[in-house]
Amino acid sequence: MTSVPVMDDRLHAASAVADAAVQGASSSNAPSAPPSNRPPLDLEATRLHVARQSPRTRTQPPGPPAETPAEPVWNDDLIGRKLSQYRILEDLGRGSMARVFKAWHLGLERTCALKIIDPTLVARRPILRDQFWAEARAAANLVHPQVVTIHNLGSDSGYNFIEMEYVPGSVSLRDSLVKDGPFEAQRAARLVRQVLLALGAAHESGIIHRDVKPANVLLTADGNAKLADFGLAQTRAKLTGANLPLAGTPTFMAPELFTGTPASPQSDIYSVGVMFYYLLTGRLPFTSDRIASLINLHQSEAVPDLRKILPGVHPRLVELIERCLAKSPGDRFATAEELSDQLQMLMHQLRDTEGILRESLQGVDSFIQGTRDTFRVLLPQPGDRLQEVMIEVNDGEEGKDERYLSVFSVCGPAEPSYYGYALALNSRLTFGGLSIRYVLGSPMLVMSRTFVRDRMRVSDLRDAILEIAHNADRIEARMTRLDLY
Repeated sequence: MTSVPVMDDRLHAASAVADAAVQGASSSNAPSAPPSNRPPLDLEATRLHVARQSPRTRTQPPGPPAETPAEPVWNDDLIGRKLSQYRILEDLGRGSMARVFKAWHLGLERTCALKIIDPTLVARRPILRDQFWAEARAAANLVHPQVVTIHNLGSDSGYNFIEMEYVPGSVSLRDSLVKDGPFEAQRAARLVRQVLLALGAAHESGIIHRDVKPANVLLTADGNAKLADFGLAQTRAKLTGANLPLAGTPTFMAPELFTGTPASPQSDIYSVGVMFYYLLTGRLPFTSDRIASLINLHQSEAVPDLRKILPGVHPRLVELIERCLAKSPGDRFATAEELSDQLQMLMHQLRDTEGILRESLQGVDSFIQGTRDTFRVLLPQPGDRLQEVMIEVNDGEEGKDERYLSVFSVCGPAEPSYYGYALALNSRLTFGGLSIRYVLGSPMLVMSRTFVRDRMRVSDLRDAILEIAHNADRIEARMTRLDLY
Protein backbone atom coordinates (compact mmCIF):
# COMPACT_ATOMS: atom_id res chain seq x y z
CA MET A 1 0.00 0.00 0.00
CA THR A 2 1.42 3.36 -1.03
CA SER A 3 1.46 5.95 1.73
CA VAL A 4 0.11 9.44 1.10
CA PRO A 5 2.79 12.11 1.47
CA VAL A 6 2.31 14.63 4.24
CA MET A 7 2.37 18.02 2.57
CA ASP A 8 2.24 21.57 3.77
CA ASP A 9 -0.62 23.54 2.21
CA ARG A 10 1.88 25.46 0.10
CA LEU A 11 2.90 22.23 -1.63
CA HIS A 12 -0.49 21.64 -3.24
CA ALA A 13 -0.05 24.73 -5.39
CA ALA A 14 3.62 23.99 -6.04
CA SER A 15 2.85 20.40 -6.98
CA ALA A 16 0.25 21.51 -9.52
CA VAL A 17 2.63 24.00 -11.11
CA ALA A 18 5.58 21.57 -11.24
CA ASP A 19 3.50 18.67 -12.55
CA ALA A 20 2.05 20.91 -15.23
CA ALA A 21 5.57 21.93 -16.18
CA VAL A 22 6.63 18.28 -16.44
CA GLN A 23 3.59 17.49 -18.59
CA GLY A 24 4.36 20.49 -20.76
CA ALA A 25 7.97 19.43 -21.14
CA SER A 26 6.96 15.88 -22.05
CA SER A 27 4.27 16.94 -24.52
CA SER A 28 6.65 19.38 -26.18
CA ASN A 29 8.51 16.38 -27.58
CA ALA A 30 5.45 15.24 -29.53
CA PRO A 31 5.48 15.92 -33.29
CA SER A 32 2.50 18.26 -33.03
CA ALA A 33 4.01 20.39 -30.28
CA PRO A 34 5.17 23.86 -31.33
CA PRO A 35 8.87 24.64 -30.83
CA SER A 36 9.82 26.25 -27.51
CA ASN A 37 12.76 28.42 -26.54
CA ARG A 38 12.63 27.23 -22.92
CA PRO A 39 15.60 25.30 -21.58
CA PRO A 40 14.80 21.63 -20.80
CA LEU A 41 13.22 21.08 -17.39
CA ASP A 42 15.64 19.72 -14.81
CA LEU A 43 13.96 18.77 -11.54
CA GLU A 44 17.33 18.46 -9.82
CA ALA A 45 18.02 22.12 -10.52
CA THR A 46 14.45 23.38 -10.07
CA ARG A 47 13.82 25.44 -6.96
CA LEU A 48 10.62 25.76 -5.02
CA HIS A 49 9.97 29.15 -3.50
CA VAL A 50 6.30 29.13 -2.59
CA ALA A 51 4.68 31.59 -0.20
CA ARG A 52 2.41 30.17 2.47
CA GLN A 53 -1.27 30.58 1.63
CA SER A 54 -3.85 31.68 4.16
CA PRO A 55 -6.68 29.24 4.98
CA ARG A 56 -9.11 31.39 3.03
CA THR A 57 -7.12 31.12 -0.16
CA ARG A 58 -5.99 27.52 0.14
CA THR A 59 -5.59 25.94 -3.26
CA GLN A 60 -8.05 23.19 -4.10
CA PRO A 61 -6.83 19.97 -5.72
CA PRO A 62 -6.01 21.00 -9.26
CA GLY A 63 -7.83 19.99 -12.38
CA PRO A 64 -6.18 19.73 -15.79
CA PRO A 65 -3.50 22.42 -16.09
CA ALA A 66 -4.41 25.47 -18.09
CA GLU A 67 -2.39 26.51 -21.12
CA THR A 68 0.24 29.04 -20.07
CA PRO A 69 2.34 31.11 -22.43
CA ALA A 70 6.04 30.36 -22.54
CA GLU A 71 8.11 32.75 -20.45
CA PRO A 72 10.66 34.70 -22.48
CA VAL A 73 14.29 33.75 -21.97
CA TRP A 74 16.45 36.69 -20.88
CA ASN A 75 19.16 37.04 -23.51
CA ASP A 76 20.27 40.69 -23.17
CA ASP A 77 23.72 41.10 -24.68
CA LEU A 78 25.73 42.71 -21.88
CA ILE A 79 29.24 41.78 -23.02
CA GLY A 80 31.37 44.93 -23.24
CA ARG A 81 28.80 47.08 -21.46
CA LYS A 82 29.50 49.16 -18.41
CA LEU A 83 27.23 48.74 -15.40
CA SER A 84 27.98 51.04 -12.50
CA GLN A 85 31.69 50.57 -11.80
CA TYR A 86 32.00 47.30 -13.71
CA ARG A 87 32.85 46.35 -17.30
CA ILE A 88 31.13 43.10 -18.37
CA LEU A 89 33.67 40.76 -19.97
CA GLU A 90 32.24 37.27 -20.36
CA ASP A 91 29.09 35.19 -19.77
CA LEU A 92 29.90 32.49 -17.21
CA GLY A 93 26.51 30.79 -16.92
CA ARG A 94 22.88 31.11 -15.94
CA GLY A 95 20.46 29.75 -13.37
CA SER A 96 16.70 29.85 -13.07
CA MET A 97 16.65 33.49 -11.91
CA ALA A 98 19.99 35.06 -12.76
CA ARG A 99 23.05 35.07 -14.98
CA VAL A 100 26.67 35.27 -13.84
CA PHE A 101 29.26 37.29 -15.74
CA LYS A 102 32.98 37.76 -15.48
CA ALA A 103 33.59 41.48 -15.00
CA TRP A 104 36.32 44.05 -14.37
CA HIS A 105 36.01 46.39 -11.39
CA LEU A 106 37.04 49.73 -12.89
CA GLY A 107 37.81 51.39 -9.57
CA LEU A 108 39.79 48.61 -7.90
CA GLU A 109 41.16 47.23 -11.19
CA ARG A 110 40.46 43.60 -10.39
CA THR A 111 38.48 40.72 -11.89
CA CYS A 112 35.22 39.81 -10.21
CA ALA A 113 31.98 37.95 -10.91
CA LEU A 114 28.66 39.77 -11.29
CA LYS A 115 25.44 37.90 -10.63
CA ILE A 116 22.60 39.79 -12.37
CA ILE A 117 18.97 38.89 -11.73
CA ASP A 118 16.63 38.60 -14.71
CA PRO A 119 15.09 42.09 -15.06
CA THR A 120 11.88 40.65 -16.57
CA LEU A 121 11.34 38.61 -13.39
CA VAL A 122 11.91 41.69 -11.22
CA ALA A 123 9.44 43.67 -13.35
CA ARG A 124 6.74 41.05 -12.72
CA ARG A 125 7.64 40.42 -9.07
CA PRO A 126 9.60 43.31 -7.52
CA ILE A 127 9.96 41.36 -4.27
CA LEU A 128 12.46 39.11 -6.05
CA ARG A 129 15.00 41.94 -5.98
CA ASP A 130 14.76 42.04 -2.19
CA GLN A 131 15.16 38.27 -2.01
CA PHE A 132 18.10 38.49 -4.42
CA TRP A 133 19.84 41.12 -2.33
CA ALA A 134 19.11 39.10 0.79
CA GLU A 135 21.67 36.63 -0.60
CA ALA A 136 24.33 39.32 -0.49
CA ARG A 137 23.41 40.46 2.98
CA ALA A 138 23.19 36.90 4.34
CA ALA A 139 26.67 35.98 3.13
CA ALA A 140 28.43 39.37 3.18
CA ASN A 141 30.02 38.81 6.58
CA LEU A 142 30.78 35.16 5.95
CA VAL A 143 34.49 35.05 5.07
CA HIS A 144 35.82 31.50 4.75
CA PRO A 145 38.20 29.73 2.31
CA GLN A 146 35.38 27.36 1.28
CA VAL A 147 32.78 30.09 0.66
CA VAL A 148 32.51 32.27 -2.46
CA THR A 149 32.96 35.75 -0.98
CA ILE A 150 30.33 38.47 -1.53
CA HIS A 151 31.82 41.94 -2.06
CA ASN A 152 29.02 44.34 -3.02
CA LEU A 153 25.49 44.82 -4.39
CA GLY A 154 23.93 47.49 -6.56
CA SER A 155 21.70 48.56 -9.44
CA ASP A 156 22.24 50.36 -12.73
CA SER A 157 20.16 50.83 -15.89
CA GLY A 158 17.43 48.53 -14.60
CA TYR A 159 19.82 45.70 -13.71
CA ASN A 160 20.26 44.51 -10.12
CA PHE A 161 23.50 42.71 -9.31
CA ILE A 162 25.75 41.17 -6.67
CA GLU A 163 29.52 41.43 -6.95
CA MET A 164 31.19 38.17 -5.94
CA GLU A 165 34.65 36.66 -5.78
CA TYR A 166 35.76 35.41 -9.19
CA VAL A 167 37.01 31.81 -9.02
CA PRO A 168 39.15 31.27 -12.15
CA GLY A 169 38.94 27.94 -13.91
CA SER A 170 36.10 26.71 -11.74
CA VAL A 171 33.19 24.41 -12.65
CA SER A 172 30.30 23.26 -10.51
CA LEU A 173 30.46 19.83 -8.91
CA ARG A 174 27.38 18.94 -10.92
CA ASP A 175 29.00 19.86 -14.24
CA SER A 176 32.13 17.95 -13.25
CA LEU A 177 30.08 14.86 -12.42
CA VAL A 178 28.10 15.07 -15.67
CA LYS A 179 31.32 15.37 -17.67
CA ASP A 180 33.59 12.91 -15.85
CA GLY A 181 31.23 10.59 -13.98
CA PRO A 182 30.98 9.70 -10.27
CA PHE A 183 33.76 10.70 -7.91
CA GLU A 184 36.16 8.28 -6.23
CA ALA A 185 35.25 7.90 -2.55
CA GLN A 186 38.33 9.62 -1.12
CA ARG A 187 37.94 12.63 -3.41
CA ALA A 188 34.20 12.90 -2.79
CA ALA A 189 34.76 12.74 0.97
CA ARG A 190 37.40 15.50 0.84
CA LEU A 191 35.15 17.84 -1.16
CA VAL A 192 32.08 17.14 0.97
CA ARG A 193 34.13 17.87 4.09
CA GLN A 194 35.15 21.24 2.62
CA VAL A 195 31.47 22.03 2.04
CA LEU A 196 30.80 21.06 5.66
CA LEU A 197 33.50 23.47 6.84
CA ALA A 198 31.72 26.22 4.90
CA LEU A 199 28.34 25.20 6.33
CA GLY A 200 29.79 25.07 9.83
CA ALA A 201 30.94 28.67 9.47
CA ALA A 202 27.53 29.68 8.10
CA HIS A 203 25.63 27.92 10.88
CA GLU A 204 27.93 29.46 13.46
CA SER A 205 26.95 32.85 12.02
CA GLY A 206 23.28 31.94 12.29
CA ILE A 207 22.81 31.33 8.53
CA ILE A 208 20.98 28.31 7.06
CA HIS A 209 21.86 27.79 3.39
CA ARG A 210 18.66 25.90 2.37
CA ASP A 211 19.91 24.95 -1.11
CA VAL A 212 23.01 22.77 -0.74
CA LYS A 213 23.53 20.77 -3.92
CA PRO A 214 26.36 20.05 -6.42
CA ALA A 215 25.18 22.84 -8.73
CA ASN A 216 25.87 25.33 -5.92
CA VAL A 217 29.39 24.12 -5.16
CA LEU A 218 32.28 25.34 -7.29
CA LEU A 219 35.27 23.11 -7.94
CA THR A 220 38.34 25.35 -8.19
CA ALA A 221 41.19 24.86 -10.65
CA ASP A 222 43.30 23.34 -7.86
CA GLY A 223 40.58 20.84 -6.94
CA ASN A 224 38.97 22.42 -3.86
CA ALA A 225 35.30 23.10 -3.13
CA LYS A 226 33.69 26.50 -2.56
CA LEU A 227 30.07 26.81 -1.46
CA ALA A 228 28.16 29.41 -3.48
CA ASP A 229 24.63 30.68 -4.11
CA PHE A 230 23.21 31.84 -0.80
CA GLY A 231 20.11 33.05 -2.67
CA LEU A 232 17.75 31.07 -0.43
CA ALA A 233 19.79 31.49 2.74
CA GLN A 234 18.09 32.84 5.85
CA THR A 235 19.18 33.62 9.36
CA ARG A 236 17.85 31.26 12.01
CA ALA A 237 16.03 34.18 13.67
CA LYS A 238 13.98 34.77 10.51
CA LEU A 239 13.21 31.05 10.18
CA THR A 240 11.41 30.83 13.52
CA GLY A 241 8.31 32.84 12.60
CA ALA A 242 5.10 31.84 10.90
CA ASN A 243 4.09 32.17 7.21
CA LEU A 244 7.58 31.33 6.01
CA PRO A 245 8.12 30.65 2.31
CA LEU A 246 8.88 27.07 1.34
CA ALA A 247 12.18 27.11 -0.52
CA GLY A 248 14.77 24.71 -1.85
CA THR A 249 15.45 22.14 -4.57
CA PRO A 250 12.99 19.26 -4.05
CA THR A 251 15.41 16.40 -4.75
CA PHE A 252 17.75 17.76 -2.05
CA MET A 253 15.18 18.91 0.53
CA ALA A 254 14.80 17.25 3.94
CA PRO A 255 11.45 15.51 4.52
CA GLU A 256 10.38 17.76 7.41
CA LEU A 257 10.57 20.86 5.19
CA PHE A 258 7.58 19.62 3.18
CA THR A 259 5.41 19.67 6.33
CA GLY A 260 6.21 23.30 7.14
CA THR A 261 9.01 22.72 9.67
CA PRO A 262 11.52 25.59 9.48
CA ALA A 263 14.90 24.90 7.89
CA SER A 264 17.71 24.08 10.32
CA PRO A 265 21.33 22.92 10.34
CA GLN A 266 19.94 19.36 10.22
CA SER A 267 18.04 20.09 7.00
CA ASP A 268 21.28 21.39 5.44
CA ILE A 269 22.98 18.18 6.62
CA TYR A 270 20.27 16.12 4.89
CA SER A 271 21.07 17.99 1.65
CA VAL A 272 24.75 17.20 2.16
CA GLY A 273 23.82 13.51 2.44
CA VAL A 274 21.92 13.65 -0.86
CA MET A 275 24.87 15.41 -2.50
CA PHE A 276 27.38 12.87 -1.12
CA TYR A 277 25.24 9.97 -2.42
CA TYR A 278 24.96 11.69 -5.80
CA LEU A 279 28.71 12.33 -6.13
CA LEU A 280 29.55 8.70 -5.35
CA THR A 281 26.95 7.03 -7.57
CA GLY A 282 25.88 9.55 -10.20
CA ARG A 283 22.30 8.91 -9.03
CA LEU A 284 19.96 10.78 -6.74
CA PRO A 285 18.65 8.64 -3.87
CA PHE A 286 15.09 9.86 -4.49
CA THR A 287 13.74 11.14 -7.79
CA SER A 288 10.39 11.44 -9.51
CA ASP A 289 8.82 13.63 -12.16
CA ARG A 290 5.94 14.30 -9.74
CA ILE A 291 6.46 16.49 -6.70
CA ALA A 292 3.94 14.57 -4.56
CA SER A 293 5.65 11.27 -5.36
CA LEU A 294 9.08 12.77 -4.63
CA ILE A 295 7.88 14.03 -1.25
CA ASN A 296 6.55 10.57 -0.43
CA LEU A 297 9.96 9.06 -1.22
CA HIS A 298 11.77 11.55 1.01
CA GLN A 299 9.33 11.00 3.88
CA SER A 300 8.69 7.26 3.72
CA GLU A 301 11.15 5.27 1.61
CA ALA A 302 14.43 3.83 2.86
CA VAL A 303 17.61 5.15 1.26
CA PRO A 304 18.57 2.88 -1.68
CA ASP A 305 21.43 0.68 -0.49
CA LEU A 306 24.77 2.12 -1.60
CA ARG A 307 26.33 -1.34 -1.44
CA LYS A 308 24.16 -2.54 -4.31
CA ILE A 309 25.47 0.26 -6.51
CA LEU A 310 29.05 0.31 -5.18
CA PRO A 311 29.77 -3.25 -3.96
CA GLY A 312 33.18 -2.38 -2.46
CA VAL A 313 32.08 0.76 -0.60
CA HIS A 314 33.40 1.17 2.96
CA PRO A 315 30.67 0.19 5.49
CA ARG A 316 31.40 3.27 7.65
CA LEU A 317 30.76 5.48 4.61
CA VAL A 318 27.37 3.82 4.12
CA GLU A 319 26.53 4.40 7.79
CA LEU A 320 27.57 8.05 7.62
CA ILE A 321 25.44 8.83 4.55
CA GLU A 322 22.43 6.95 5.91
CA ARG A 323 22.66 8.94 9.14
CA CYS A 324 22.72 12.19 7.13
CA LEU A 325 19.58 11.00 5.33
CA ALA A 326 17.66 9.95 8.44
CA LYS A 327 13.98 10.88 8.21
CA SER A 328 13.98 12.55 11.64
CA PRO A 329 16.26 15.60 12.14
CA GLY A 330 17.12 14.32 15.63
CA ASP A 331 18.66 11.16 14.14
CA ARG A 332 21.07 13.09 11.95
CA PHE A 333 24.37 14.63 12.99
CA ALA A 334 23.84 17.45 15.46
CA THR A 335 26.16 19.90 13.71
CA ALA A 336 28.18 20.29 10.53
CA GLU A 337 31.30 20.21 12.74
CA GLU A 338 30.39 16.80 14.16
CA LEU A 339 29.82 15.42 10.67
CA SER A 340 33.06 17.01 9.46
CA ASP A 341 35.03 15.35 12.28
CA GLN A 342 33.50 11.96 11.53
CA LEU A 343 34.27 12.40 7.85
CA GLN A 344 37.88 13.33 8.64
CA MET A 345 38.30 10.02 10.48
CA LEU A 346 36.59 8.17 7.65
CA MET A 347 38.93 9.75 5.10
CA HIS A 348 41.87 8.21 6.97
CA GLN A 349 40.09 4.86 6.97
CA LEU A 350 39.48 5.13 3.24
CA ARG A 351 43.19 5.68 2.65
CA ASP A 352 45.58 2.75 2.72
CA THR A 353 48.53 2.96 5.11
CA GLU A 354 51.06 3.03 2.29
CA GLY A 355 49.43 6.12 0.79
CA ILE A 356 49.55 7.95 4.13
CA LEU A 357 53.17 6.87 4.69
CA ARG A 358 54.35 7.95 1.25
CA GLU A 359 52.63 11.32 1.59
CA SER A 360 54.28 11.85 4.99
CA LEU A 361 57.74 11.26 3.52
CA GLN A 362 57.24 13.19 0.30
CA GLY A 363 60.48 15.07 -0.43
CA VAL A 364 62.45 13.08 2.21
CA ASP A 365 65.42 10.96 1.11
CA SER A 366 64.16 7.51 2.10
CA PHE A 367 63.48 3.96 0.94
CA ILE A 368 60.04 2.42 1.70
CA GLN A 369 59.37 -1.29 1.59
CA GLY A 370 56.34 -3.28 2.71
CA THR A 371 52.69 -3.98 2.09
CA ARG A 372 49.27 -3.55 3.71
CA ASP A 373 49.90 -2.53 7.34
CA THR A 374 53.62 -3.30 7.90
CA PHE A 375 56.36 -1.14 6.41
CA ARG A 376 60.11 -0.67 6.69
CA VAL A 377 61.69 2.73 6.04
CA LEU A 378 65.43 3.32 5.62
CA LEU A 379 66.66 6.86 6.26
CA PRO A 380 70.21 8.19 5.80
CA GLN A 381 71.78 9.65 8.96
CA PRO A 382 74.85 11.83 9.57
CA GLY A 383 78.23 10.09 9.32
CA ASP A 384 77.15 7.94 6.36
CA ARG A 385 74.92 5.84 8.62
CA LEU A 386 71.47 4.33 7.96
CA GLN A 387 68.58 3.83 10.35
CA GLU A 388 65.63 1.49 9.87
CA VAL A 389 62.18 2.60 11.10
CA MET A 390 59.24 0.20 11.26
CA ILE A 391 55.59 1.22 10.85
CA GLU A 392 52.90 -1.25 11.95
CA VAL A 393 49.12 -0.97 12.21
CA ASN A 394 47.26 -3.09 14.76
CA ASP A 395 43.69 -3.37 15.97
CA GLY A 396 42.86 -1.66 19.24
CA GLU A 397 40.82 -2.94 22.14
CA GLU A 398 37.83 -5.06 21.26
CA GLY A 399 34.66 -3.01 20.91
CA LYS A 400 36.45 0.35 20.51
CA ASP A 401 36.66 0.15 16.71
CA GLU A 402 40.03 1.93 16.63
CA ARG A 403 43.32 0.97 15.03
CA TYR A 404 46.74 2.02 16.25
CA LEU A 405 49.79 2.90 14.18
CA SER A 406 53.16 2.33 15.82
CA VAL A 407 56.42 3.91 14.70
CA PHE A 408 59.53 2.27 16.19
CA SER A 409 63.22 1.82 15.56
CA VAL A 410 65.70 -0.57 17.19
CA CYS A 411 68.50 1.01 19.20
CA GLY A 412 70.23 -2.20 20.26
CA PRO A 413 69.79 -5.50 22.11
CA ALA A 414 67.96 -5.34 25.46
CA GLU A 415 70.99 -6.32 27.54
CA PRO A 416 71.07 -5.56 31.30
CA SER A 417 74.23 -3.52 30.85
CA TYR A 418 72.23 -0.98 28.82
CA TYR A 419 69.26 -0.62 31.24
CA GLY A 420 70.74 2.17 33.33
CA TYR A 421 71.56 4.23 30.28
CA ALA A 422 68.08 3.62 28.82
CA LEU A 423 66.30 4.67 32.02
CA ALA A 424 68.38 7.84 32.36
CA LEU A 425 67.74 8.68 28.71
CA ASN A 426 63.97 8.13 29.02
CA SER A 427 63.77 10.80 31.71
CA ARG A 428 65.24 13.36 29.29
CA LEU A 429 63.36 12.46 26.11
CA THR A 430 60.58 14.84 24.99
CA PHE A 431 59.57 12.88 21.91
CA GLY A 432 58.95 9.11 21.88
CA GLY A 433 60.35 6.77 24.50
CA LEU A 434 62.62 3.75 25.00
CA SER A 435 61.06 0.38 25.75
CA ILE A 436 61.74 -3.31 25.32
CA ARG A 437 60.11 -5.00 22.34
CA TYR A 438 60.57 -8.44 20.88
CA VAL A 439 61.80 -8.13 17.30
CA LEU A 440 62.20 -11.35 15.31
CA GLY A 441 62.06 -13.28 18.59
CA SER A 442 64.75 -11.31 20.41
CA PRO A 443 64.27 -8.61 23.09
CA MET A 444 65.38 -5.23 21.79
CA LEU A 445 65.54 -1.68 23.10
CA VAL A 446 63.37 0.36 20.75
CA MET A 447 62.38 3.98 20.48
CA SER A 448 58.68 4.22 19.66
CA ARG A 449 55.56 6.33 19.38
CA THR A 450 51.96 5.22 18.84
CA PHE A 451 49.03 7.03 17.21
CA VAL A 452 45.35 6.34 16.73
CA ARG A 453 45.66 5.66 13.01
CA ASP A 454 42.43 7.26 11.85
CA ARG A 455 42.95 10.47 13.85
CA MET A 456 46.60 10.96 13.05
CA ARG A 457 47.78 13.89 10.97
CA VAL A 458 50.19 13.18 8.14
CA SER A 459 52.54 15.87 9.46
CA ASP A 460 52.65 14.14 12.89
CA LEU A 461 53.64 10.86 11.25
CA ARG A 462 56.41 12.58 9.32
CA ASP A 463 57.78 14.23 12.47
CA ALA A 464 57.67 10.95 14.38
CA ILE A 465 59.54 8.98 11.70
CA LEU A 466 62.29 11.58 11.32
CA GLU A 467 62.75 12.19 15.06
CA ILE A 468 62.73 8.52 16.00
CA ALA A 469 65.19 7.65 13.22
CA HIS A 470 67.58 10.40 14.36
CA ASN A 471 67.40 9.58 18.09
CA ALA A 472 67.49 5.79 17.64
CA ASP A 473 70.60 6.04 15.47
CA ARG A 474 72.31 8.34 17.98
CA ILE A 475 71.50 5.99 20.87
CA GLU A 476 72.66 2.94 18.91
CA ALA A 477 75.99 4.64 18.14
CA ARG A 478 76.55 5.49 21.83
CA MET A 479 75.51 2.08 23.20
CA THR A 480 76.99 -0.29 20.63
CA ARG A 481 79.30 1.90 18.49
CA LEU A 482 77.85 -0.07 15.56
CA ASP A 483 75.41 0.63 12.71
CA LEU A 484 73.35 -2.54 12.60
CA TYR A 485 69.79 -1.29 12.95
